[in-house]
Amino acid sequence: MAQGGPQFPLIRAYNVSMINTTHMRYDVICPSAPWENTTTDEERAYDLCYDLAEEHGYCEIRQNGIVIADYGNPATFLDWR
Repeated sequence: MAQGGPQFPLIRAYNVSMINTTHMRYDVICPSAPWENTTTDEERAYDLCYDLAEEHGYCEIRQNGIVIADYGNPATFLDWR
């Protein structure tokens, strides 16, 4: 018996949305206007985030729960986190 691990191929399962980046979803979070929160594609997420920040003071974009972009002044909204 050979050493060094199993003698069969390992199969790894990946979520298709993690591989196909054309269908990635982005959460737009506006803490001062939670009714405006939405999930959308990347291009619309950045436009919407900027517009919401202009209107409500701060907005951020999250991908898989991680903040990847934000606009505005987050210091005024630290208490909501």
